[in-house]
Amino acid sequence: MGHRPLAYHIFETLVGISEIANVYCFTSHPYVLDLFPKGVKLLMRPQYLDGDDIRGNELFRYAIEAIDDEVIILCHATSPFISADSIKTGIDAVLNMGYDSSFSVQSFQKYCWYDDRPLNYNPKDMKQTQDIEPLYQETSGFYIFYRKDYLKSNSRVNGNIFKVVVDYKEAVDIDDPSDFGLAINLLDYDSERFNQNGMNDTYFLDFVKGGVSKKVYKHIAFDFDGVLIDSLVVMRQSWESAMSLVDLSIPFNDYKEHIGLPFKDILCKLCISDDLHSAIFSEYDRVSKDNESSIKVYENSSDSIKLIKKNNIKISIVTSKSNDRTQSILENKFHGICFDAVVTPELVNPGRGKPSPDQLLYACHMVGEDPGDTLYVGDMEVDRLCAKRPGCHFVHANWGYGNITTVKDIFFDSIKDLAGYVIS
Repeated sequence: MGHRPLAYHIFETLVGISEIANVYCFTSHPYVLDLFPKGVKLLMRPQYLDGDDIRGNELFRYAIEAIDDEVIILCHATSPFISADSIKTGIDAVLNMGYDSSFSVQSFQKYCWYDDRPLNYNPKDMKQTQDIEPLYQETSGFYIFYRKDYLKSNSRVNGNIFKVVVDYKEAVDIDDPSDFGLAINLLDYDSERFNQNGMNDTYFLDFVKGGVSKKVYKHIAFDFDGVLIDSLVVMRQSWESAMSLVDLSIPFNDYKEHIGLPFKDILCKLCISDDLHSAIFSEYDRVSKDNESSIKVYENSSDSIKLIKKNNIKISIVTSKSNDRTQSILENKFHGICFDAVVTPELVNPGRGKPSPDQLLYACHMVGEDPGDTLYVGDMEVDRLCAKRPGCHFVHANWGYGNITTVKDIFFDSIKDLAGYVIS
């Protein structure tokens, strides 16, 4: 609409409001973020929530549970004309005036009926329309509420409410083609400003036709720890035993910060003397093997990998875990799954483990696919850097050990959702 995606308009309004700390686009198609103003962050939506039978509160609750902010402002792309002033009024009502929730409404002072009864006037004692009690219709433009209230009530409207009355244009809510036609006619399109922003009709149409379509991957590479397996308990046992052996008191949390790097690199990061490396590694390796049965496979990992492979996509593992331990865990926990490549630090030159791209490039070479057709699934910053350097795509495993670091990283909360996205 106006040579921009419909959703652009509400995002442009929201990112310009200083009172709003974070603006999220809740979508299962993350590449559309390139069509929106800078400052819009990705809130990844599982594809199962895209179905026509999904109810509104199922969508809202998933998003609200994923956000930590105390106050939530819920807006819709189909209300493009809501003004910043109206939203600020609603924010002020909740934050400063003691209201529990606020939302946009359109006021009607017309003679109204419901269920064969007059709603707001007495037919035997009719007032002029401007004097009758108004009715209010929610416009769906915005809802402002406390996160805790929604999680308790499953409703956007709670407690002491404040209605923000908006004008006819702001109240436009696009539900059908006629609404869209009305919005087109009401749009105040500033072509000069549009061209100054560096976009034009040709760019937009080309992007919509080609740029937003989801990448088809030929090769999925997985990190191991924190992506396919949860070995944190075993790591802790092994680390604490190794520290006890060499009489050091470096806590496990310090070690955990560097998970994803090759083991020797972690020891160097922690400033441990080189002459202790061999003893630490041997003890760590021994305890890890003795407690291998305690390693847990993340739910749906095996089934999801089989589904991906069934769709003729190459699969590999690129891990900082040693080859012996990796192969043992694969044999005991993932029997029946044949990975096309398993790349551990021993296969590249010393010092060229993650975040260097060598292991991932080697996996691409082994499976015979280009880095540009490869998706690397990791849970740590070193995984993202490892993928970025050779031009591979990256997905953050939000169920793993690390936190997402860039607002435009694609992420999923389960490997099942990831598999659905890859093969859809």
